[in-house]
Order: sequence, then C-alpha cells, then structure tokens
Amino acid sequence: MVNLNTNRIIDMIETRDYEPVSEWLKSYPNLEIISRDGSLTYKSAIETAHPKATQISDRFHLLKNLTTYATEYLKKKLKTQIALPSERKNTSCENGSTILTKPNENRKLTSAEKYDKIGDLSRLGYTKTQICREINMNYRFYEKLLAMTASEREEFFKANCDRVREEKIELIMRRVNEVRELKATGFSIRAIARRTKLDHRTVAKYIKTDFTPVHAAYGQKKGSILTLYMQEIDSMLTAGMMGTDIIQKITKKGYTGSDSTVRRYIADWKKRRKHLYDKRNESDVRMEIIERINVFKLLFHPLDKVEKISGNVFEELCNAYPCFQQIHTIVWEFRNLLAVKEPDELASWLIKAQALKIREINSFVDGVKRDYDAVYNAIKFDYSNGLAEGKINKLKLVKRIMYGRCRFSTLSTKVLLIENPTFFN
Repeated sequence: MVNLNTNRIIDMIETRDYEPVSEWLKSYPNLEIISRDGSLTYKSAIETAHPKATQISDRFHLLKNLTTYATEYLKKKLKTQIALPSERKNTSCENGSTILTKPNENRKLTSAEKYDKIGDLSRLGYTKTQICREINMNYRFYEKLLAMTASEREEFFKANCDRVREEKIELIMRRVNEVRELKATGFSIRAIARRTKLDHRTVAKYIKTDFTPVHAAYGQKKGSILTLYMQEIDSMLTAGMMGTDIIQKITKKGYTGSDSTVRRYIADWKKRRKHLYDKRNESDVRMEIIERINVFKLLFHPLDKVEKISGNVFEELCNAYPCFQQIHTIVWEFRNLLAVKEPDELASWLIKAQALKIREINSFVDGVKRDYDAVYNAIKFDYSNGLAEGKINKLKLVKRIMYGRCRFSTLSTKVLLIENPTFFN
C-alpha cells in the first residue's frame, strides 16, 4: 500500500487472498480513493472493507491487457514477414516499348527443359548468342550440353535422388547375383547365409527368379486422412488463404487429423508451386517486406514514431489486411478515451469493440464490463498505480539482496524503515 500524497510505502501484506486483504484494508478506516490493478479479488476485498470508496483501475494494466489480446489475434492473421506492394517495376524503355525479359521464367526451367528449348529455338533460326540470351544460359554451359552424347545428357539430367536410388538398386543386385552364383555351385541356403553374412530368409528371397529390388509400392502414393480435402486446400492456397484459416475451414467440414499434417502439406505445396506462390517474383509490382514485429509497434506508438513503416506502407497494410485496420482503430480509440478524459464514451466503445466479434477483443470487453465502474474512474481521474509499480521494483531489489533468507516480517520491516526511518519511533 502506497500513499499517493507522500509517495511512500505505508504497509505490506504477505498474501493476495480475499479475506486477509479485506481485514487488512479495514485497519485503515480513512481510505476514500483506491487505485489498483484489474484483480477481481482486490475489487471484492475493497467493496467489503470500504463499500463507499472510489475504486480506480490502473490505466497501464488496461492498455497492456488490450494490446496483449490484440497482438494474440494478429499473430493468427499476419505472417512474421508481410509482403506489400511498394511501386511498379520499370518495364518500359524511354520510347515506350516494352522490354521482353524472362529471367524469372527461365530460372524455373530444369536443365533438360532448357536443352529442349535450345532445339526449338535452333529450328527457328536463332544463333547461339540469341539462344543464350533468350533462356538466360551461360555460353560454357550451352557448349557443354551440345558436346554431350545422348546417354551422357540423360545421366546429367537425372535428379540426385534418382541417382542414389539407382546406386542402391545396383548394390542390391550385386548381392543377389553373388547369392545366385553360390547357389548354382551347390551351396545350401544356410551355407550361403554364413558366407555372405546375410539372413537365411534374405538369401531365400534373393534366390527366387521373380525377385526385384524395386518395392511393389514404389511410385504409388497411399491415401491419407487429408486426401479428401487436398483439392479444396489447393484452391484455398491458390486464392492466397493463410494456413490457420484453412485448418479452421476443413476442421468444420469434418477433418479430424492434426494441424501439423496440414502444415506439412501446405509447406510442400508452396515448395512444388513456388512460381505460383511467390508473388514477389511473378508480379510486375515491386514487393516490400515488413516485419510483423514492426506492425505490432503501431499498437503502442503513433505512425510517425515507427521508423520502419511509412504512411504509404500503412495504407497498403490496412487495404491488404482489414483485420489489422479494425484492431488498430479500436486500440487507438480506447487510448484516446484515456487521453482526453471522456468516460461517458466508454459504453459506446464497448459496443463497437464487441461488434467486431473477435474472441480476444471480447475477452477484454468482458473484463471491462465486470469492473466497469473502476475502468470508468480510470478514464475520469488522474490517479494510477505508477508509483506502486516503481515501489515494487525497489522491493524486489531489497528481497534479492537478502537472498530470500529472512521471513516476510523482516523484509517488511526493512522496506518500511528504508521508506520512513521514523516509522517505528
């Protein structure tokens, strides 16, 4: 308990429980105005001890709770990095003709596709220089591809995973041929197993004429719990929907699997369709990347105080994410209520906030309604818990210096003596 007039700690209590706090407050019959945090236990204890006292909710805790709820909601709606259009790329010459460049298109081509394109362009009469410029190919690589034989090119174009798989198959077939040769010379299955260090069941399998090292299920994809929803997920991803929203939608339609399964599928989809998903490279609009943490700063500071976000970027952000604009507006309207001291506007603000139908904001609204009078007084009066919070920091320092060795009574005595040396005289 801190006296706001003398700026000194008056007393301390060891617990936050209702009954001890209520009895403690009764020992101070002269209390008329009490500033506190949003604890409903404190509210009840004060009402019991001093029913006529004016209770004031602390503005710092109110704003902290509101911005915490707001950021929790926005984390579900905004990615950690947000791509916003900044300006048009320069795609024209001075005379107005369009520059026909295809660097992004050609980067998606595999070496095999580039080789096929070389043949097509050659048949159209393109020279080597024109072909290399058209498909963004290095001259040395062009010469290398043309100098290869058909079999060398086929080997060169193979994916690394195919090479690894072929090497494994070749290794297995060596063992198979070794086993079959030993069998042909008269060795028994167990003798072959001892000689080759293979299990006798493996040897028996290798001897069979219909044995193949390629698994019967190779190339076949098994259905999963997500299969029924894949086409719909693809459509939503193409439309630019966020993963959290996709999970909510398919769950409502009957999906019972885990969220991680959907997230893995989405990550794989983006990887396989990067040229469709990466709008920064595909569009003729230059994209600017904004960190989400800087967007959150707009809930705490005016736009001109947030260095990383300009007025144009803020406008684009609001257009691209109406949910952010709603949250930003409702948070700053509440801040203005506190700043301009308009307590009578609180009721209309609560109605407007609840109309957004956002679960996190509704949680804050419900808390305000439960403690409406104290929040109303927080807007009306200048009292706050700022002094008490500063004293608590000082109290924690003293507690740490004592290494937790002393009882609460000793800690209380020490703090009160520091605050007022004449306290016990």
